[in-house]
Amino acid sequence: MPKSIFYFIIFLTSLACAPSFAQDTARIINENIHIPQLNRDRAIRIFLPAGYTSSKRAYPVIYMHDGQNLFSGTKDPAFSWYIDSLLKTYPPKKQVIIVGINNGPNRIMEYNAWDSKYGTQEGVAYTDFIVNTLKPHIDSAYRTLKDAKHTVIAGSSMGGLISMYAAVKYPRIFGTAGVFSPSFWIAPKMYELIATGQPDIKSRFFLACGDQEGDETAYVARMDSLLLTKGFDRKHVPAPLIMKDARHNEAQWRKAFAVFYAWWIMQ
Repeated sequence: MPKSIFYFIIFLTSLACAPSFAQDTARIINENIHIPQLNRDRAIRIFLPAGYTSSKRAYPVIYMHDGQNLFSGTKDPAFSWYIDSLLKTYPPKKQVIIVGINNGPNRIMEYNAWDSKYGTQEGVAYTDFIVNTLKPHIDSAYRTLKDAKHTVIAGSSMGGLISMYAAVKYPRIFGTAGVFSPSFWIAPKMYELIATGQPDIKSRFFLACGDQEGDETAYVARMDSLLLTKGFDRKHVPAPLIMKDARHNEAQWRKAFAVFYAWWIMQ
């Protein structure tokens, strides 16, 4: 056999036996899921961290709203949080699964657990969907750490509001909430829910907003004070992150999420 053919066979064999690094890089999977609680369908985007394919370990999960704005490849880059790019700056052991739930035409109702001037609330059913339909699906289809300590819910604006609600209502499901520029103004009963209830002081709440969002800083400060009066400490509720010269937009939330993730991943 000519040496050239021999070495070519060795080369092909090495390719066949080599690990598939392409499959071992971080990637995003697109799925569609039915929301039986609201009788509608929704696209979801799932970020799987580097090393997921070759490892056998289970991963924490962060559930997030407005899924079409979370990752690279949005129609308008200004509207992206670039969470996939952020997580890739961390070593594989510090990366997690991100489940982004796309919003729909009823976003403002889905992300509110109380009726408002904008319509009848659908947030109770939407939260039930995440807890009883989406999370069981993710836990069965992917290697996840299923307990509350390793399950986060996060979002901005109305997504911050519904994240706060979900973590308060389901502390055994969501151990941490990332609450960015929450629209507490539209749902004052969020304060009442906490004030009259007994929230789990083991839950963690990360509050953030920009200093150029009008009354948003006052709403966030009020929630922070309320949580402290209910027995939370700064380990579980750090002082609110107020982003300097930041407005109500993705540019702010992108930076705020980076601070949040660095804080949470060290817990």
